[in-house]
Amino acid sequence: MQAKQIPTHGLKSEHPLTFKIERIDHRNHYNPLKLHRHDYFEVFIFEKGGGVHLIDFEELPIQDRNIHFVTPGQVHQVRRSQQALGFVLIFSEEFFYVNQTREDFLAKFPFFYYTTGAPTLELSPDAFQICHELVIQMDRAYTGSSSMKYTILQSYLQIFLCRCVDFHRQTNPHADLISLGWNQFQGFQLAVEQQYTSMHEVAGYARQLGISPRQLNALAQKHAGCSAVSFIHRRIMIEAKRHLWFTGNSVSEIGYNLGFEDPAHFSRFVKKCTGCSPSELRAKLSADDKLVEIDKH
Repeated sequence: MQAKQIPTHGLKSEHPLTFKIERIDHRNHYNPLKLHRHDYFEVFIFEKGGGVHLIDFEELPIQDRNIHFVTPGQVHQVRRSQQALGFVLIFSEEFFYVNQTREDFLAKFPFFYYTTGAPTLELSPDAFQICHELVIQMDRAYTGSSSMKYTILQSYLQIFLCRCVDFHRQTNPHADLISLGWNQFQGFQLAVEQQYTSMHEVAGYARQLGISPRQLNALAQKHAGCSAVSFIHRRIMIEAKRHLWFTGNSVSEIGYNLGFEDPAHFSRFVKKCTGCSPSELRAKLSADDKLVEIDKH
C-alpha cells in the first residue's frame, strides 16, 4: 500500500513569536479545503455558517456564531460553503506565553488538546458580538504599525480566550473549571496526551496523580462523560486511525508504535473499539479518500 503523506504546515515569519489573522475567505498560502495539520494553534470565528469542519475524523457543522479550535498536530479540513465567512486566528505557543505568568493556560483551556467534548463553542448574539469585537481589534492591530504591536496582540488574544472560557462556563454550569476535581482531571488529560503510547492502564495514571483508580474513574465520568479507561482508549484510537489512514506502516508496526508489543492484542483492541479489524478499518478509511483531498504541497 502506498503511504499517503499528510503535510504539517508551519508558520512562516521572520518574527520568532508568530501571530496571524486572516479572513476565512482569504486565499491562504495552502489550500484549506485539503486535509492537513499544523504545528500551531488555530481558532476559527465563523460569523456566517455553512459546510462542515473535519477535525480528527469528526465532522463538525459550521454554524452561525460558532468558534472552532484546532490544536497543533490535529488533522483537519475546512469544507465550508461559499456563504461561510469569518476570521481565523493563527498563533504559536511561544507567542502566547511571552509575558504570560500562567504557563499552563493553553493546556487547561477547555477547547485545545484532547478536549472533554467537541472543540467548538456556539455563542448567543450578544456573546458573539463581544468576541467578534475583540477579533476586529486584533485585525486592526495586526495591520497597524504600532511599536507595541505584538504586546497588544498578545493581550487581545488572552482576553479573547478568557472570554471564550467565561461563555463556556455560562452555558455549561456544571463545568467547574477551577475546582480541585477539574484540575486533577486536567492533570490526567495532559498525562494521557504525553504517555498514551507507553501507558494504557488507569492505575498508572492514578498513581501519578496521587489518587485511586476509583477516584480517577469518577473524575473522568464527571468531566468527560466516560470511564478513565475509555478516555485513554479514545486517545489511542485517534492516533491509530491517523496511522492507518495516512501511513503505509503495517498493522504490527502501528500497534508497536502505540505501545502494543503483541500485534494480536492491538487487533483485538481496534476490533473492540470500532467493530472492525485494523485492516478493515484501514480499508474503510481509505474508501473515504474520494471525499477527502490530501494537500500534497
